[in-house]
Amino acid sequence: MNFFLVTLGLLSVSACLTVAPAFTTDALAQCVRTDVSVQAAIHGSRSPSQQTNNVDMSSVGSCVGNTSTSTSAQVYAGSADKVVQERASNHDLGGSRGNGTGVKGPTVTVPVQVKVDVYNPAYDSSFMH
Repeated sequence: MNFFLVTLGLLSVSACLTVAPAFTTDALAQCVRTDVSVQAAIHGSRSPSQQTNNVDMSSVGSCVGNTSTSTSAQVYAGSADKVVQERASNHDLGGSRGNGTGVKGPTVTVPVQVKVDVYNPAYDSSFMH
């Protein structure tokens, strides 16, 4: 008899656990914006390359549960005397559904910018002269 009551009790608890998510709110995280840029110049000029990366990240209102990621790579290998690499990126994140917890935090912004400028004598026509 006790075994039957214990089994019935466990079944009742497990039935409640399967319905419980319908009565709870979702866990939500702040919005995250990521911008990853790589600019590499391997050239035969001793003059440094000109590398620019203009990134605009803006958000309007409270933002929860969204992500925006942008990646780019610019690679030059050659004998040019002047190397110019330019990049522009825009991230706009708008508002989203409320998070239900009342907690308001900033949108997380992660800009990653890698610039590589390498002189390589193999691309320099005047190196061996």
